[in-house]
Amino acid sequence: MKRILATLLATTVLVGGATAVTVVSMSPAVAEEAEAAGPQHRRGAILREALDELVADGTLTQEQADAVATKVKEKVAERRHRRRGIIRRLAEDGQITAEELASLPEGHPLRDPDGPAAEYLDDGVLTLEELKAIREAFVAQRKADG
Repeated sequence: MKRILATLLATTVLVGGATAVTVVSMSPAVAEEAEAAGPQHRRGAILREALDELVADGTLTQEQADAVATKVKEKVAERRHRRRGIIRRLAEDGQITAEELASLPEGHPLRDPDGPAAEYLDDGVLTLEELKAIREAFVAQRKADG
């Protein structure tokens, strides 16, 4: 159960950076596949398009553009890993308290007082069932966003 909760939360973390919505999954492999096809993929495509334009107009060499793209991917992976670690530590007891949510990094969607977790914090904790409801809301929003 801890692994399921940690996976749900870790994937939910990905929503924050781009105010995009991603699918939270019970399986890390499925979550990564969904993430690759979702908003993160579009952001990567936007970066690649911008770098290609800079190469085309001579501002950057192809090697420089490739170095930038590689560094951005590394930084995204670092941030994702750091956030997943935070969520896993918080979810070790099968629930997350409001205090623990407040310790999440600035901009994290579960920390937003008007965000998806807010309506479930009346009792001061997020349970696995409540996290599933948040997941369903993220999935619905992702479908609506196309």
